[in-house]
Amino acid sequence: MNSAMLSRRARQPGHDRTFRTSEKNFVEALKKILDSNEWRVEDHPGDLRFVIGERYGVVPEASIEFLATGRKFFFEVKKQGPAGNADERACKHHTVQFYKELHKKFGYDYHPFGTIMCESLSTMERYTVKHPFYFEPDHYFCWVDYDLDSLADYIARIASRWLIDPQDDGTPQVVPQ
Repeated sequence: MNSAMLSRRARQPGHDRTFRTSEKNFVEALKKILDSNEWRVEDHPGDLRFVIGERYGVVPEASIEFLATGRKFFFEVKKQGPAGNADERACKHHTVQFYKELHKKFGYDYHPFGTIMCESLSTMERYTVKHPFYFEPDHYFCWVDYDLDSLADYIARIASRWLIDPQDDGTPQVVPQ
């Protein structure tokens, strides 16, 4: 489709704002899953706003922080129908250089960024078959039908793997309430 045809379209790219519902669902789900006495859930955290050359950056949909250790994990939520390239656009948060930049900023021994795939991105083979080739294990999650229990399992896995201090004897509350 050439530029003249594109400009004549009644519905332009960017007009679809339904992704906001997926983002809101995710933040609300995190607040249900995580005990607020032990965890901080932040909607659109600004920690990475200037991570690129101190002028540019990203504002992910959410972050979680285990208060006892101060360790964080950031999330981008991607959703689309049967066509699009949201999964490919998510790859920018999973490049070797982005890993290095976040390590430089936080010093974590893990990459503190994950992508939550919703709707067609979480179920259609044309997308799901590519995820393991684009993303490291536990740095993406296919949130099928916005199922709270499966998300709680994923968050618990992340928490125990990276956010809870191995010397900490306490067990965080990562159970749906």
